[in-house]
Amino acid sequence: MRKNLLKLLSITVLLLTFGNSNAINVGVNLKAAGYDIEPTPERQFPPSMLRTKNNSHATLDSFENPETCAGCHPKQYEGWRGSMHSNSWNDPIFQAEFKKGLNATDGKIFNLCAGCHSPIGVLTGTVSWDKKTNEFSVSEKAARGVTCDVCHSISGAVPLADTVSSEHGNGSHIIDVDTHIKYGPLKNSKSPYHETQYSELHTKANLCASCHNIIHPENGVGVERTYDEWRTSAYAQNEIVCQDCHMNSVEVAIQIAKTLKRPETFVNQKARLDGKASTLGTEKHSVVHLHEFVGGNAIISAIMEPKNLRKRQHADIARKRLAHATELKVDLNQRSDDLFEIDVDVHNVGAGHNLPTSLTQVRHIWIEATITDDEGNVLFETGKLDSHHDFDEEKTVVFKTWAVDKDGNDTHDPWAITAIVRDTTIPPKGHSKHNFVFANKHNSKKLNIDVKLNYRSASQHVAEDLLGHDAPIMPVIKMNHFSKSFTNSTGEWKEEVKSYKSLEAEIENN
Repeated sequence: MRKNLLKLLSITVLLLTFGNSNAINVGVNLKAAGYDIEPTPERQFPPSMLRTKNNSHATLDSFENPETCAGCHPKQYEGWRGSMHSNSWNDPIFQAEFKKGLNATDGKIFNLCAGCHSPIGVLTGTVSWDKKTNEFSVSEKAARGVTCDVCHSISGAVPLADTVSSEHGNGSHIIDVDTHIKYGPLKNSKSPYHETQYSELHTKANLCASCHNIIHPENGVGVERTYDEWRTSAYAQNEIVCQDCHMNSVEVAIQIAKTLKRPETFVNQKARLDGKASTLGTEKHSVVHLHEFVGGNAIISAIMEPKNLRKRQHADIARKRLAHATELKVDLNQRSDDLFEIDVDVHNVGAGHNLPTSLTQVRHIWIEATITDDEGNVLFETGKLDSHHDFDEEKTVVFKTWAVDKDGNDTHDPWAITAIVRDTTIPPKGHSKHNFVFANKHNSKKLNIDVKLNYRSASQHVAEDLLGHDAPIMPVIKMNHFSKSFTNSTGEWKEEVKSYKSLEAEIENN
């Protein structure tokens, strides 16, 4: 008996040891993973996957200024100018978080973050961080962020076998810095200024995946998984890619989401997408993409230069995209125990990725609900901001992820994440239903229900953690709104029909 028990214990210890030694590396390519990998000719900028074609040396002369491109591509330039691509380096929240991470990791995350936020700086060695002063040094071209030449010099993607987790991500672009060939999605493109080459990669979501799929280099946790969220969606199944929605107008994106059809199928119906790709172009194309790259970030472009009309336009476009991303369904029911309940069902109808996406431990979408009676008494309330412009996550329905560090403590810092312990984000074409119960304490014959779906890029707590107590108030953007009254005059609760004047006032207030 004792002999068998010892044998069993030995097997158990062996299994536990084996499990623990492999658990941290599940899904991670050990040859590519880690912060301490030394640069090689094949992997020049670890832990980023960014590399140059033929392992060539890049200089600032390898890249044009965006204004040079604007000479023949003014439409594309105007779209890019003021976009988050153009602000990817100068974004103050990014820089504050980046400095925090560099100090926490002794600079080890530098290339990983800068490889996507200032690829020219990393490729040319013209962006750096001084540990003593905690300040950045960056060349003018490198500070322009993700420029025209960054994307149109991409000649390929790093083989998946060489990446951290056999997936696109962590800056896995191959940049041609030798030829000045401009790679793009048009097969018949010609230019008197530069060579052009058709690139199938530029027609696929894989192009965007490189910087919109971020995997922790040490433990393989998905820090940002926008590409993976799309990859398993109905959009991907219908060959609708990132560029179809984020490089076309909001109106086009709405039609794509409704029909799950590519923009070429309704090019002449709701929007004029066809035209010439440049002022010198001779060929007409069915779709000429805008280069606004607008998602849900309505904050950074606006607060960086509040008087800049173009940047304010990007913020307005972001708000419009958010306003068309969801549907809100609300039902009122009286239960047999005389309590009432409202069912709130949030549908992701307009985004080809989860809501929210990207740094989902930082971004919030939440339900704010208030129920009052005909005397104005509050019968139920949730999701209200307090005096510090925050809300109690424990008492609020929030769509986000919760991440922890190695000690099991909550963290919003990407470099510190060891696990995602909860995920309430809503997948594409998915929905999330929630039930709220309340009592009609005063036996009112009228109940007023007001439900808002709100979005915020970061909590006030996170903003002040990064920018100090003088941080701007993080604006709350109303994605959707349900406001109706129900009356009971015949023993049955019915929706109150609003007068024309009250409808006019509601429209004006919204």
